[in-house]
Amino acid sequence: MSDKRKKRSFFEDILDDEDFSDIEDIIEHMMERFGVDVDDLSKQPFVYGFSISQRPGEEPEISEFGNVPSPDENRSGRQQIRVDERKPLIDVCEIDDNVYVTAELPGIEKEEIELHVTENSMQLKASGKEQKYTEEIELPTGVDPDSAKAAYRNGVLEVVLAKKEFGIQRPVRID
Repeated sequence: MSDKRKKRSFFEDILDDEDFSDIEDIIEHMMERFGVDVDDLSKQPFVYGFSISQRPGEEPEISEFGNVPSPDENRSGRQQIRVDERKPLIDVCEIDDNVYVTAELPGIEKEEIELHVTENSMQLKASGKEQKYTEEIELPTGVDPDSAKAAYRNGVLEVVLAKKEFGIQRPVRID
């Protein structure tokens, strides 16, 4: 005598439709708290995240990227997402005598990028057809702005800056 019962899958035993409705409710609640219209998500793209980096002997540094919540609050007291500008994901590191800055700028052409460097900071602006990025980057050490070399490939901007140390004593020969 054969058993004609259908075997249940492992997931059917663990999950049911109620589990997924709870997740949907949580997501809708989060979207409302961010001030995002859940019914019209296609017109309100948003990206938000953070990265944590820590140099030896220093406190961790938290950097935000994406659409940063605006300080302006709407009538309900919730923060609105600012969609017009995005913060690019940026990585800054020191290797030997150089400072390397890498920024992800998807959807941007090379001609749409503006880059300005001072001895201790770098300003990045990029305006594409659909995306707009701005960021003021504080450099970990003094650099020579004239040494800046930048390359842009596949949505990734790479900038190399030579370190420049200030206040170093040098012997001076007296004639």
